[in-house]
Amino acid sequence: MANATPNSQSSHALLFIPDISGFTRFVNDTEINHARHIIEELLNLIIESNQLNLEVSEVEGDAILFCRMGPPPSAKELLDQVKRMFTAFHFHLQKYDTHRICNCTACKSANTLTLKFVIHYGEVAINRVMQHDKLFGIDVITVHRLLKNDIDNHEYALFTNNLTGAMTDWNESASNGWGDVVSTSQIYDSGRVDYSYLTLEKLYHEVPELQPDDFRLKGHTASVLKTEAIIEAPLEMVFDVVSDVMWRPKWIAGSTPETTDVNTYVPQAGQTHRCIKNGAVLVAHDYEVEKDAIHFTETDQVKSYCCVYTLTRLENGKSHLKNEFFMPKSFIKEFMFSIMLKKKYQGMCELSWSNLNAYCKDLVSKHQTHPYKVILDEAQSQLTAN
Repeated sequence: MANATPNSQSSHALLFIPDISGFTRFVNDTEINHARHIIEELLNLIIESNQLNLEVSEVEGDAILFCRMGPPPSAKELLDQVKRMFTAFHFHLQKYDTHRICNCTACKSANTLTLKFVIHYGEVAINRVMQHDKLFGIDVITVHRLLKNDIDNHEYALFTNNLTGAMTDWNESASNGWGDVVSTSQIYDSGRVDYSYLTLEKLYHEVPELQPDDFRLKGHTASVLKTEAIIEAPLEMVFDVVSDVMWRPKWIAGSTPETTDVNTYVPQAGQTHRCIKNGAVLVAHDYEVEKDAIHFTETDQVKSYCCVYTLTRLENGKSHLKNEFFMPKSFIKEFMFSIMLKKKYQGMCELSWSNLNAYCKDLVSKHQTHPYKVILDEAQSQLTAN
């Protein structure tokens, strides 16, 4: 193989795979796109929950292969790591219920995702191809094979006998875990593998309850700027474009080349972004979806101002857009805004609405849709699925 170094000498290593499952086959590109972002968010969350200095060897679809060379950690440390990842995973899943605005199959079923762990200890070697290290060896094959097993449960932590035999505190720590330890074996084409596993249902009691967020400005507010425009496109299309924060630099005047500070790519309450040069990080919230109108608010993270969007359906496939700026009531701040910033912001808004209209109007003329769709209601979801 070109540019490959000779195989390195085998070393013992911990092989640790968290694996997400639960998404069924999707029926259209919208759901696949949203599912991909949801899985990416959850995989990043799992990586951020790593407290054992595990190294990411590979990201494989909806699973991560972690590796740590040398002797294994203690059983207590491993169980604590499983607990940390599991509780962070299920805490985050609550947001797909409480913060969701999209009703596609992927977004609606995100809260049914499950997480399992397969953990093994064995010999691995590393092959370097270009700038990439690749683990290989029979034990790497074994840990992947173990993802397919006869365990009649969706959420568990599996520990091979190779691993438990190398930990002096396994019997003590496992017996103080979250359920009975079940010992069994599996026959694969590479041979028999003995292992033990613990189911994880009892860990649900360790998942913190998600507290409601309040992103709104506190106290009395004052309206300092209001702009309006007619967008020559249907309400749903306009919302698809406006809510797609990654697309904001394409039409917002004075924007940065790329959107930054994004905490989720799926539009939802609590989504953050920054797209204005030297501007604030904004938080989207308080979505209200009606048959012929959509309202939502974006507030800067320090709560110094907010802008309220109202999109209203008009006849002939057009939409009315209203954007109103508010700030905490203060005579001095209101006066300073009116003489120093109002004219500038009004010009930026008017140019932005013109750009937005041009883009949406072009989509309509070409019988196209914006690539990132949000399914707002059940009827629309069924229509999309068909």
